[in-house]
Amino acid sequence: MPSSLVAIIAAGYGLIFALFGYPIFRVLLPIYGGIVGYALGIAIIVPDYPVVAFLFALALAVVFASLAYFYWSFMVGLAGALLGYGLVAGSAIFLNPTAPALSYLIGLAGALIGFLIFVAARDLMVMVASALNGAMIVGGATYSWLDPVSTRDYITLVVFTAVAVIGVVVQLRLFGKQRKYSTGKYRRTPSQS
Repeated sequence: MPSSLVAIIAAGYGLIFALFGYPIFRVLLPIYGGIVGYALGIAIIVPDYPVVAFLFALALAVVFASLAYFYWSFMVGLAGALLGYGLVAGSAIFLNPTAPALSYLIGLAGALIGFLIFVAARDLMVMVASALNGAMIVGGATYSWLDPVSTRDYITLVVFTAVAVIGVVVQLRLFGKQRKYSTGKYRRTPSQS
């Protein structure tokens, strides 16, 4: 498959996730849980035993996918921690690329703050996280699609920012009054009755 076609498919997926991530989050949650479980299983078993590594990774994928629904609130917090770490550490590295160890330590503070914020405001944070994750995918696809020129980092940043802002605004307008994740089930607000 040509790389430009892969970039277009990835950008399309990222755009859908940026604009409609709130309602499809629970569908994707066990899928992502399975991916994390599989990646963890492959990382734990040494590559000298590929069959054992595959079976162990598959078992962990099933376990993580199954537990994703029960521990989705923690997963929302984990998403906040990952996002907080990525934004803070990435910004610190961008501002001071000569001190990566310090950037990682500062990123841990961002992870803690992100975790606490996402758990406290789950519904809003699912919208924000899905918009930002979708924007990251679109930005990455844009980066890989462009010819190697010196300005592509700035173009990618502009695309990421635009998709993230549009995604948050669209999701707030479409789903801002819903409370699917704060209560564990859909609940209508008084204005929707």
